[in-house]
Amino acid sequence: MYPAIYEGGTSMNNKQAIDIRGRKYNRTLMVIVMLLGSFLSLLTETFLNNALPSIMKSFSISESTVQWLSTGYLMVAGLMIPISAWIFKRFDVKKTYMVLLSIFLFGSIIAYLSPNFSVLLSGRLIQAIAAGSLMPLIQNVTLSIYPAEKRGAAMGVTGIVVTFAPAVGPTLSGFIIDNLGWRDLFGVLIPITILFMVLAMIFVKHINQPENITVDSRSLVYSTLGFGALLYGFSNIGNTGTVNMTTIVSIIFGIVLLIIFGKRQLTTSNPLIELRIFKTKTFTITTILSALSNIALLGVELIMPLYIQNVLGKSALVSGLVMLPGAIIMGILNPLTGNLYDKYGIKNLSLIGYLILIIGTIPMLSFGLNTNLALVSVIYAIRIVGISFVMMPTYTAGINSLKENLAIYGNAASSTVRQVAGSLGTAILMMIVSLFTVTKSNGSTNLISLNNGYHMAFIVAIIMSIFGFILSFTLKNTD
Repeated sequence: MYPAIYEGGTSMNNKQAIDIRGRKYNRTLMVIVMLLGSFLSLLTETFLNNALPSIMKSFSISESTVQWLSTGYLMVAGLMIPISAWIFKRFDVKKTYMVLLSIFLFGSIIAYLSPNFSVLLSGRLIQAIAAGSLMPLIQNVTLSIYPAEKRGAAMGVTGIVVTFAPAVGPTLSGFIIDNLGWRDLFGVLIPITILFMVLAMIFVKHINQPENITVDSRSLVYSTLGFGALLYGFSNIGNTGTVNMTTIVSIIFGIVLLIIFGKRQLTTSNPLIELRIFKTKTFTITTILSALSNIALLGVELIMPLYIQNVLGKSALVSGLVMLPGAIIMGILNPLTGNLYDKYGIKNLSLIGYLILIIGTIPMLSFGLNTNLALVSVIYAIRIVGISFVMMPTYTAGINSLKENLAIYGNAASSTVRQVAGSLGTAILMMIVSLFTVTKSNGSTNLISLNNGYHMAFIVAIIMSIFGFILSFTLKNTD
């Protein structure tokens, strides 16, 4: 039970934490070790972005097909998050963490050995099952073992993983692709995952007492099919650049099931997601703001490597290096913004963050066929500064606005919205690129048409940022 973790599992009034077996353990070290596994899972969100052109050549597949390695991954990961609260309450944290790392390892091995695209996609989706569960797990652990007044700093460290891992993915993958090959993106994950499993056996402790609770099967079915159909519909439009009856039916079917799912959560005694927490104004607003920042991060991180490689004609390594300064800045800023939130509150941080995000995105409309790479890198880094001020601080502010016994449900709800928004946002931005590129060709060269598509996606990103800036005015600096 959640309060029991607080009382018996963490010894919050003492410097030394105690697990449920009465043994002392290092709280910070445990979180760091768990974050290592989460880092791997989140790294793979953008790890393949630079490899997509190479994979297209290896398997002789189209761009619309290869995009499923990214959108499909985000889609499956998003489907796992709604049950994260149930998993946390039902199973032992240490055993759950080990099982998830094992699943991630299995998916990496399948992808590494894949003889065709179907097997590669299968391995990738197996990875996503673990990825969608790992980050909510470590966030629930952090919420359980740190008091509210210290969560800003603690979640700031967690935020290094949430935002830095996807940001640094293109750089690492670019180096590996240019020097080894795309298969080795999965190959390097295998020994590293095994190492992290060994560390977890030593340093991750039994901090919770599992409850014998059952998952509401109808909610699980509605959630999986609803989110799955909705994400599939938008992803299919984004990948193919066309709207057909299949995608329309899929989107409508998904919306209907999610409405049924929502009603079910309000009536069942054992909801997957406690929707009543959205009655808390601060939680609702900060969840929206955090989701918008996730779209800003993942959407542009998918588009930028494609722009640098397809329009500017640069290598995977170069595109990764262009994005590296932004990744480094994000890693440095996340702990700092967590401390700033603890001291000054969320409103100021969110306003500053979204203003910087707007300022950093507008110059992207000037990107052309011969844009200087240094300029691209600087502008991208400016955007990252803005995202760092928003993403984790808004998430933490939302959780802190809830009662302690609702924190894990808040994490499940917020993480679900953020992940689904990231998936939908990425799909929508790619849809805009595809549709605009197709409909605005009018005899122009492919590169010019494609660049126009990217510009339209950047315009949508600016509009989202402006909305986030305006919405930030409704926040208060104190919870």
